[in-house]
Amino acid sequence: MKNPIKILQEEHKLLLQAVETGKEIQKISDNIVYRDLMHDFIIFIRNYTEIYHHPKEENVLYPLLQNRSKAMSSEFIHEICDNHEDFKSLIAEIENHYVMFDYKQLRKSIAAYFDLLSEHIKRENKIILSAASEILTINEKENIYNQFETIDKKNGEKEELTKDLYKMSLKMA
Repeated sequence: MKNPIKILQEEHKLLLQAVETGKEIQKISDNIVYRDLMHDFIIFIRNYTEIYHHPKEENVLYPLLQNRSKAMSSEFIHEICDNHEDFKSLIAEIENHYVMFDYKQLRKSIAAYFDLLSEHIKRENKIILSAASEILTINEKENIYNQFETIDKKNGEKEELTKDLYKMSLKMA
């Protein structure tokens, strides 16, 4: 069976791997090496979340789940989507620090991003994805899966982003 919940869980796993790679990048004291790696990292995290991951949640899954259980209240779904907007703002701040060569603030902002993203993913996995497995019908899951596939195909390059993250992680090994 085509399982959209598994797709989101795998994407969450990849994002948590990205956080770990990012934490390794944070340990680099040479600002030139740090900046070079952070450039690729920022591109990965921004594009992966904003182009592939969050649209699946916000535009496809969450609207179907909203108000279908106590845990999926409109307020809760709105709060989770607000977190996504917070991430976009934080990435913009990170990009600004990067462009301005403000390594101290860049390191501080990226560390805050790691903490917020990690907690957000844990919350989504525990509350939303576990409930979605129970709430959604087989037909709904298949429809969601097909919409997820459409998002990935329409935007292309998802596999390239994943490979780029893997290459970054090899540089940290």
